Amino acid sequence: MTADDQPQPLPKLAVIAREAGVSVATVSKALNGRSDVSPHTRRLIAEVLERRGYPRQRVKPARGSLVDVMLQGLDSVYALAILGGVEDAAWRLGVDLVVSAVVDRTKNGQPPPAWLDRISARDSAGVLLVRTSPTATQRTWLADRGIPAVIVDPRRKPSPGVPVVVSANRAGARTATEHLINLGHERIAIVTGRPGVPCAAERLAGYREAMAAAGLRVDPRWEVCGYFQTESASRATKELLATLPEPPTAVFACSDSMAVGVYQALGEHGLHVPDDVSVVGYDDSWAAEHVSPALTTVRQPWPELGSAALTALLSGAPATRTELPTALVIRSSTGGSPRV
Repeated sequence: MTADDQPQPLPKLAVIAREAGVSVATVSKALNGRSDVSPHTRRLIAEVLERRGYPRQRVKPARGSLVDVMLQGLDSVYALAILGGVEDAAWRLGVDLVVSAVVDRTKNGQPPPAWLDRISARDSAGVLLVRTSPTATQRTWLADRGIPAVIVDPRRKPSPGVPVVVSANRAGARTATEHLINLGHERIAIVTGRPGVPCAAERLAGYREAMAAAGLRVDPRWEVCGYFQTESASRATKELLATLPEPPTAVFACSDSMAVGVYQALGEHGLHVPDDVSVVGYDDSWAAEHVSPALTTVRQPWPELGSAALTALLSGAPATRTELPTALVIRSSTGGSPRV
């Protein structure tokens, strides 16, 4: 370690207090993990330290500053990417995490007592539900005990007033479709996700909006469901190609995994990407860069979703919906319409 790498002495408490807008006593309490400092105040102090070059200097968590993170299983790379963002934010904000994989065994509307009771017993400061949604009974259980909850990327439509953090699925799908339209495509098919999943409905709506805005007719035969699965998307694309008098010149697959299925079906029909059919995916997963040709796709801000959700949970702000922007990543799977 060089002299330049050595950390500078911690600023005086008065300096930290002035920049954070709190008292010297409050700073001292936060640095020593006292329980009578709110998570919001801890965050302000941690941000001052980080601005002054102390990314590793954390404000100690107080007793009761644990946050529970509930994942619907641990086999989703997307959920784990969100968890990475939660972890980074927790380190910055000075809270500790308890991560659980939730298996919903609810019967007759009763919440599973195991994880709910544990949350209450360890005096959790709040709950993040990643890609899963609580039942009405579970929401009531948490509310009755004053435990706030935020849902990240819900798999079913949340009730009104429930705080959620999501990516801008509708806008992302609109951008993806507009990209194909700008390349001269008019017959643009879509392979949608599982019915009833909010992000699937939002991406379909974005596609329809872009088509309508361009004055292009939306043929119901061009909309098929791939259930967010590769094999289902492959079957749906084969059915699409078998029923249409002419194949589409472009396909928007509402996930990268479904785009892989689209590739398979097009290949079996002797169609090449992008010479015959352009393809756009969604997620910017590992597969997007490693399929051939590399997939144009919509990048989701997975870690940022986790960070924003934890910040919202600890802010004490009223319930709201937070949308984070997506970005179109253009690769080799899209090109001009072969009929232009």
